[in-house]
Amino acid sequence: MSRPEVVLCDLDGTITDSFPGIDRCLRLALPSIGLDHLTDADIRAFLGPPLHYTLKEVYGKSDEDVARFVRVYRAEYFGGGEYEFTVFPGMADLLADIAASDMALVLATAKPIESAERVLVKAGLIDHFDAVSGSELDLLRQGKPEVIAHGITLIGRDPGSVRATMIGDRKEDVLGAAAHGFDSIGVLWGYADDGELAAAGPTHLVGGADEIRPLIGL
Repeated sequence: MSRPEVVLCDLDGTITDSFPGIDRCLRLALPSIGLDHLTDADIRAFLGPPLHYTLKEVYGKSDEDVARFVRVYRAEYFGGGEYEFTVFPGMADLLADIAASDMALVLATAKPIESAERVLVKAGLIDHFDAVSGSELDLLRQGKPEVIAHGITLIGRDPGSVRATMIGDRKEDVLGAAAHGFDSIGVLWGYADDGELAAAGPTHLVGGADEIRPLIGL
């Protein structure tokens, strides 16, 4: 694994433990489309992939149901749920050190950009990032390969020629990086199911933020 020119980092489950707020808002919104008996494991499966993907592919919900859910969920989440998070141990220091290096740092999240930026501001981390890439409220750019490519272009680089490493907690992060030929570091403190990250084939798996440093040349 060569030293990257760009480090891409996921948000939920990687930098922040956002489960409390997402869990609360999901449990308020899901009954609006008839999903009111989900287990804790069912709820956790919503963290990582785009919400509309899980609703359609896992639960077979229609576009109308998804739109109804999104209205209820966003009203609660943007009304305060997005601030119900903590930063995982060691991540703030790691991001500060990446920002102080010659590597560019880009956030790559399925979360809407505006929400991701508010979370980073609240966490005191926004100034570490050279760019923030995420989805749009109209569901544009939901897939991780697209989010990653957009983040690279935001800093004026070519996704086809830059050396980059993606840090994330779900298979979507690993597969999104692989789609561009990028290395990936899977973090085991996030929301992946047992064995999910290893099966996706990351370049490395780590159990703590400090383990990332030597992998990216810090």
